[in-house]
Amino acid sequence: MHQSEVGFWGGGSMYVSGVPNDVQKFFEALTKLSLKFPNDFEWPLVLNRLYKKYVRYEDINKTKEIMDFCKSKLTEPSENEDTNVFLKYFRQFDSAVESAIYFYEYFNDYVPVRIAVVDLPWQMVEARRPLREYDQLEGEPYWLTDYSWEEMERLGNL
Repeated sequence: MHQSEVGFWGGGSMYVSGVPNDVQKFFEALTKLSLKFPNDFEWPLVLNRLYKKYVRYEDINKTKEIMDFCKSKLTEPSENEDTNVFLKYFRQFDSAVESAIYFYEYFNDYVPVRIAVVDLPWQMVEARRPLREYDQLEGEPYWLTDYSWEEMERLGNL
C-alpha cells in the first residue's frame, strides 16, 4: 500500500504536511494538552472537527484560538521547523485559515479548513467528497484510510 502524504487544506491552498503517522503524532500532542487544560477550550473543535472532519466557518476563530494556545505550549520562539516539526503544522494551519477566509470574503465560497490527502490522484477525488460525508463520519478520518478503486470511482462520479 502506498502511504499518501496528507496536509492542511483551506480556501484555494493546500499544504503538504507529511505522512499520516506524523500528523497523527501532532494530534496526540494536542490531545495531551487537552487533558492538562480540559476546561479552558472547546477541544472537540480541534480534536474532532479539525482532526477528522472540517472546520465550520462559524468555528474558525475559536479553533484558531485553540491552535494558537497549543502553539504557545508546544513550541519555543528560538525553534524553527527543522528543530520542531510542529511549527510547520501550525504555520500550515494558519495559512489554510487565511486562505479559507479570503475565499469566503472575496468569492462568497467557503472552502473549509481540513486535513486531507494531498497526493494525486487521491487529492483530486477527495476534493469531490461532499461535506455531508465528513459530517456523518464516525470512524477514522478519511486521511487515515486507504482508498479503494471503488471509492475513487464513486467520488470521481459525484
